[in-house]
Amino acid sequence: MAIIGRIRKHSGLAVIIVGVAIAAFVIGDFGKKRVKGTNEVGYVNGEAIPYTEFSNKVEEYIQVQKDNSGNDKITDEETFSIRQSTWNNLVKEILMEKEYDNLGIAVSSDELFDQVQGPNPHRFILQYFKDPKTHVYDPQLVRNYLKNLDNMEAKAKDQWLRFEKAIKDDRLENKYNNLIKKGYYVPKAFLKRLYAEQTQTLKIRYFAPPLSLVSDSTTVVTDADYQKFYDENKWNFLQEEPTRTVNYLLFEVKASDADRKKTMADVLSLNKEFIASNDLPNFINANSDKKYDSTFKKKGNFPGILDSTALSDKPGTFYAPFEINDAWYMAKLLDIQERPDTMKGEQIMITFAGSALKDENVKRTKEQAKTRADSLFTILKKTPERFREFAVNYSDFPTAKDDGGELKEIIDGQPNFALFFNEGLNMKPKDMKVVETGIGYAIFRLTTKSKPIKKAKMAILQRNIEPSNQTFQDTYLKASAFAGTTRTKEAFAKAATEKGLAVRASENIREMDNFLSGLSSAREVVRWSFSEKTKIGDISPVFDLTGKYVVAMLTGTAEKGYMTLEKVHDGLTQAVRNEKKISILGDQLKKSIESLQNFNQLAMQFRTKVDTSNLIFGGYNNNAIGRDPEVIGRLFTAKQGVLQGPLKGKYGVYVVIIDNIVPAAEIQDYTSARMQQESTFVNRSEGMIYDVLKKTAKIQDFRRNFF
Repeated sequence: MAIIGRIRKHSGLAVIIVGVAIAAFVIGDFGKKRVKGTNEVGYVNGEAIPYTEFSNKVEEYIQVQKDNSGNDKITDEETFSIRQSTWNNLVKEILMEKEYDNLGIAVSSDELFDQVQGPNPHRFILQYFKDPKTHVYDPQLVRNYLKNLDNMEAKAKDQWLRFEKAIKDDRLENKYNNLIKKGYYVPKAFLKRLYAEQTQTLKIRYFAPPLSLVSDSTTVVTDADYQKFYDENKWNFLQEEPTRTVNYLLFEVKASDADRKKTMADVLSLNKEFIASNDLPNFINANSDKKYDSTFKKKGNFPGILDSTALSDKPGTFYAPFEINDAWYMAKLLDIQERPDTMKGEQIMITFAGSALKDENVKRTKEQAKTRADSLFTILKKTPERFREFAVNYSDFPTAKDDGGELKEIIDGQPNFALFFNEGLNMKPKDMKVVETGIGYAIFRLTTKSKPIKKAKMAILQRNIEPSNQTFQDTYLKASAFAGTTRTKEAFAKAATEKGLAVRASENIREMDNFLSGLSSAREVVRWSFSEKTKIGDISPVFDLTGKYVVAMLTGTAEKGYMTLEKVHDGLTQAVRNEKKISILGDQLKKSIESLQNFNQLAMQFRTKVDTSNLIFGGYNNNAIGRDPEVIGRLFTAKQGVLQGPLKGKYGVYVVIIDNIVPAAEIQDYTSARMQQESTFVNRSEGMIYDVLKKTAKIQDFRRNFF
């Protein structure tokens, strides 16, 4: 935890305590019999996923993430996400390999070669081996890459092996999916029935008395009613995985008054050095919580008082330290200029061997590149209308053949194009000049620029007001004292109220979640809530969540399987009461129908109106009765012109007269219907095949024992 690191800086005693704790842990575990799940993160149909294999895969994927992002550091959330995807990949690999073996599905060496270098390569090859200038697949790029593979570093070889495996895995999965999809067939008899269900129509009159006719106070709901509803709807209470519910308190670490005074004193002292500095950019980078920004900004983009005074002051003006939004600022006005916000231009890039563009096809020297750029510039001064033509034919920039050298919008302060923007400040539209850049010599032509407005460049030093180590320790001790003295549910709630702390709730927490409701990166709290030792009502130790401390209480558990009636009881009250009302209204309607056969008078008696509707058995019915499929099913077996009812459904009770039965029109050719059904199956199966395999597999997940 972060607090241990902070304490260690100031106390050698902490090292001794931690050492003793580790020793006790090791001695306590020594000699214990190893149990299933100790060395494995899980099992898939009895096949183990060893921790070492899993951990190595995670590290491999983390390195790939770093390589792809160009960042050596990744967040806790990213690490957790990688662990999740690694687990999912390993489970899928085990399940699918078994399927492939059983069915004899394989990708031979010849087939893999054909997928990489054949006339119709795999889509991954088509995607990644394109000519940078034409953006069209170039098979020579593949051959060149493989020819040089033995001379590449180990990392590049590993990347290619992963790439090749991805092609093979995709090929195997496509073969497997096609076996299933091509095995689907709809007989003509089924098509006829489906067609009839989707086109046969009932034209009906009906009414449904509102449930409000039976008051809640007269609706007596018994335990037997709850049990009956639960038994009839038990499928709806199946829980696919265990969940937990916790209440928690958040102890946020905020800067104390002493911290704020200390920061202010540091800032006032630093301001003297700021004023005396002869190199403000480096001074700011060494002392500020925000790096030096050399760009010009317009009004509305400076903090606090700077925004209202900077544009009217003289360059060289210093601004005394001021506080705003938990940060201190000091500044010096460096320059004021009239500058446009945007400009547009075009370029012809002439690069050279060894430049940052790294074009292996370019062999010219830097001096030769300058000579070539000057020559082209001389011609274009006389024939500027040929600029785009020259860009397409002579520019070394990768996109020039597609965009004709167009730079589109260049924004003031945009780092990548700052060189062109600064050159363009003193140019007029249609002016040209040769500009030396990091990737070569560019013939730059300005096309347009927005109207200049006043902007300022300022050297701003920002010092955030942050809690000290002492404040972290004080906050931790408060949280620890709370956790140590509130050992019951009642004490937890009472102490929270007395201390003015808001009790937060998080429901339906899953075993491998990384968060609580309103709180990210809370993996340790989740692990604690699922521990076999944690019981309902238990209070947790203090969890350090990077600048926040959490004390939690387990308030509810739900295991995998059918939830008990006791657990779902309170949530069923309205549904059970409505079912009782439907039953009462049905009995009342039955008596009224026996004595009063007039359909319209029946509706009036039950204070409702008669509606008309067209019902389709297998289609969408946009009306009240359409929500009750069982009622619709009964109507499609009923006779025309005969009063039907009362028909009890899940949402109401209905009285219906079928005025007309419109049969399905005869058709001879079911080709289109078959194609539609098969297409529907294919689209559904692609997303369901693996899910079905996973659902029927025996998967044991022990990851929470490790992280």
